Amino acid sequence: MIKSMIDFSEKFMKTKGQTIKHKGKTISMWDRFPILQNNVKAKYKIISTDSEWRQGFAIRTNGSVIFNDVQQKKKKDWIAIWEDIALWEDEFVVKSKNGLLDVKNIWDIGNGVVESWTNGGAMYYEEIPNGRRYYCNDGHFDDDFNDIIFEIVLVK
Repeated sequence: MIKSMIDFSEKFMKTKGQTIKHKGKTISMWDRFPILQNNVKAKYKIISTDSEWRQGFAIRTNGSVIFNDVQQKKKKDWIAIWEDIALWEDEFVVKSKNGLLDVKNIWDIGNGVVESWTNGGAMYYEEIPNGRRYYCNDGHFDDDFNDIIFEIVLVK
């Protein structure tokens, strides 16, 4: 099967970073996951990866994120969760001043540089109970959205 050759970064430049429609899906560069509370427990789970490149995702909030009782204040910086060194399932606490958790997919082609939002990079999500499942495309010029699939859910 021949894959589509598509440059999502070019499309995002035309929309100035706003979402685009592609094959019936709303595609974005990143997501603003609403957590609605200042101090909420969440859980991520990596479902699968399918790329020769190292895959991951990154989160940030206007406040702090706490993994294993270690608070990471990352107002502007992203916290990376890589498929090869992170647990594939873990809990964390978000202390957000604006009630949002920013989420994006990332990859490394083997040179140690964290990539996102370039070439074929994009994502879409589907709502699941208490959260979202993300389907992500890395920098390849395709639209299979299976390079990393993960979910983030709020823990009640």
